[in-house]
Amino acid sequence: MRNKFLRWLTCGKLGAKLMCIYFLLIVLPLGMFSFYAYLRVRELIQEQTFSAAQNAFDDTCMSLESLLGRLDGVIDILSTDPLIYMMASNDPRDYTYINRLEDSAQLATTFEHLCMLADIDFIRLYVGNDYSYSNTTTNIIQISEVEHSGWYHTVRENNGRLWCAPSDLEDTEGESPQPCFSSVQMIYNPRSVKEPLAILRADIDAKRIEQIICGSSITDNGLLLLFRGEDILLSSHAASSLPCPEALARQVQDLPPHTWETIQAEGMEYYARCKKIGPSGWCIASILPYRDVFRLSREMGAEMLMTVISVAVTAYLIAYLISQSTLKRIKQLTGTMHTVESGDVAVRLEPSGNDEIAQLMDGFNQMMDRLDALMEEREEHGRQIKNLELKALQAQINPHFLYNSLDLVNCTAISRNVPEISRMVNALGQFYRLSLSNGREVISLSEELKHAKLYVEIQNLRFENRIAAEWDTDPSADCCQIIKIVLQPLIENAILHGIFEKPSKSGRLKVQVRRLDDGIRIFVEDDGVGMDAATLLASFSKAAAPEGTTAFGGYGIRNIQERLVLAYGAPYGLSCSSRPGKGTVVTLFIPAILP
Repeated sequence: MRNKFLRWLTCGKLGAKLMCIYFLLIVLPLGMFSFYAYLRVRELIQEQTFSAAQNAFDDTCMSLESLLGRLDGVIDILSTDPLIYMMASNDPRDYTYINRLEDSAQLATTFEHLCMLADIDFIRLYVGNDYSYSNTTTNIIQISEVEHSGWYHTVRENNGRLWCAPSDLEDTEGESPQPCFSSVQMIYNPRSVKEPLAILRADIDAKRIEQIICGSSITDNGLLLLFRGEDILLSSHAASSLPCPEALARQVQDLPPHTWETIQAEGMEYYARCKKIGPSGWCIASILPYRDVFRLSREMGAEMLMTVISVAVTAYLIAYLISQSTLKRIKQLTGTMHTVESGDVAVRLEPSGNDEIAQLMDGFNQMMDRLDALMEEREEHGRQIKNLELKALQAQINPHFLYNSLDLVNCTAISRNVPEISRMVNALGQFYRLSLSNGREVISLSEELKHAKLYVEIQNLRFENRIAAEWDTDPSADCCQIIKIVLQPLIENAILHGIFEKPSKSGRLKVQVRRLDDGIRIFVEDDGVGMDAATLLASFSKAAAPEGTTAFGGYGIRNIQERLVLAYGAPYGLSCSSRPGKGTVVTLFIPAILP
């Protein structure tokens, strides 16, 4: 897999690699950032939803506890009121009608003030004697009117306080049909604690409880249940949209009181929390559908996904247009190069823009212009080579004619008994044969030394042995290779510009050859007139000779230096030391190259 990827990186199409780079640099980071942002937003929304739901749930619990607590407080106050005990326990024969009216009026006033102070809706007293309190007020009712109801039997059986929901009071006869939540207390005879005297009942309109329950949902389908055991006493309006609230009520009863737990009913998942309402012992539960808790995060996630897709498509289109603009010029350059490969060297590009590709296209045009110029130079060099070949052919004819002529002169000198002429002609012939060396550019050092010796011999024949030559050679260097005609010009300069410049026109020449570890050094020493610093610099420096100075050897010395550097490279070449009036030593340094 790794090899395939590396092969794709090196051999794949540039357009595909550019699009891949755009994807990696734009779409992938954007997608990863959006995914991270979605997770964080989802977490924050969940926290805020649960926090809001918890606050609403706590407020509902406090409101219900406060409202039901007021019922409980009113019952506690009235259950210790002496007037109630007196009215419930006095014998009617000893209790005049006027006294009964006064007591009932006073009790009604007490009920009214307690309802106003405790913010409850109604208080009733159920009595079991024969006094007809109900003739003057609706607050005092005969027990016989409710003794057949379910809640009455329940309070008799429990012998204590009872909390009643609207469903518990539906079978009450002769009372207001308005549903209510009630706190009921049995009043016993203080002289006989097992003898019931009356029943106290404090009511709150069910609409008030319903308003608290229905106004506390934090989500659209959130559910608040007020229940007792498995009986649902009251539920929010959202309960109609949820399946089986009874099943939910059964599950939430055993939940821990301080945390949100997950429950399931009929294949749906819910978050739920349950708490008991203080005085009543009833429970209230807040149930949030899972889909409602994460609905906002899902909607935001969908929006973020659409945004990422839109940005990715837009970035892709922009990247595609940019890459196509770039690739178009690259393809143009590639096509032009293929055209040049097919032989059309006149084709040129039209650079557009000022980026690296435009510079590359402009460089290609300059390269093609230079190529045209080089081709023209090549054609011109070809013509010059042809001319030089013709001249070389002529030069090959001339030396052969010269050799034949020198042989004829040598034979004539021998026949006429003139050995000096024969000796000079013989030396001159060998000199030219070594100069030509059958067209070879590289010869052995021994041949180069022989060529130099012949030159010195010819000069001594011309100038009556004025040159005392000394040859100190190293036999181990004779077979080493050297480019030809480098030693003879040095000797010629030593003779013509050194020795012959002396008043005596004569002098000593010493040629010494040494083979060392780093190469071969040839020393050409004369006792001529020498050179000053300016002449030495002009002759052996790469720079042009200063104006007014005369170079030692002129063009010949520089030509030898250039030939040596071209043939062997640095540090090989010529060096020189000289003292005016004392002489000059020229050192020739070459590598020890065996054939």
